[in-house]
Amino acid sequence: MIKDEEIVESLNDLVKINNDRIQGYEKAVEDNEDSQLDSLFRHMIVQSQNFRSQLADHIVRIDGTAVSDATSTDVSSKIHRAWIDIKSALTGKDRDTVLSSVEFGESAAVEAYEDAIEDDHLPAYIKEQLQNQLSELRAALDKIKALRK
Repeated sequence: MIKDEEIVESLNDLVKINNDRIQGYEKAVEDNEDSQLDSLFRHMIVQSQNFRSQLADHIVRIDGTAVSDATSTDVSSKIHRAWIDIKSALTGKDRDTVLSSVEFGESAAVEAYEDAIEDDHLPAYIKEQLQNQLSELRAALDKIKALRK
């Protein structure tokens, strides 16, 4: 039997991914001087805030405890942010480098969602929500890739 704790743990992992995505985009806004990218990145921040809120709603309904710290992330996420910091410091806020870093982060988020959806222990109604979020993440990734061309 699937335990509620397993579901909560999976959803909290996605909350952490969204926290990292928010922080990564905030850093990307700081590290570029392109107003078009700033607008896109700010949109992505709001998108992840919405995703995080939806995930927290599911967690609360299951009687779980959502990640209470909005800055809580996982180890791989911290590595990704550090990678953005290092690359931007070395390249002087180059547009292509910022986009490359963002693409790397978006790819990681897409992969995390795909992995979560593959888990058999999530109820169908939660998987449906995750599929919707994943579709938006894939669209964001495609947009970032298109800007790099």
